[in-house]
Amino acid sequence: MSFNALCKAEEVTGMSFLVGEPAFSSMRVMRALVWAGLLHEDPSLTIEKAGDLIEGVGADKVLGAIIDAYTRAMPDFKPEEDDAEASDPPNPQRGGLSGQSDDTISD
Repeated sequence: MSFNALCKAEEVTGMSFLVGEPAFSSMRVMRALVWAGLLHEDPSLTIEKAGDLIEGVGADKVLGAIIDAYTRAMPDFKPEEDDAEASDPPNPQRGGLSGQSDDTISD
């Protein structure tokens, strides 16, 4: 699934595919993703013919292939070390949290 194919599928569906599993959202989205993903093989492919292809293979198999192709098309997100440290909760020993410390709480 190329970047251009995802853009083409976004154009025909009006949806953004940057977040989540778009193929789960509707049958029309699944068909649009198959169509856009196969246009490089056959530029004359119609969206209706893509639906026929899905029917011939089986929606469950096609859905699995779409999810695999979509996952491979998305870049891996690896936070930089500075970003990971910034998201860590403050250390109460450094006074980052307010409230009683453990040594002042009695049972």
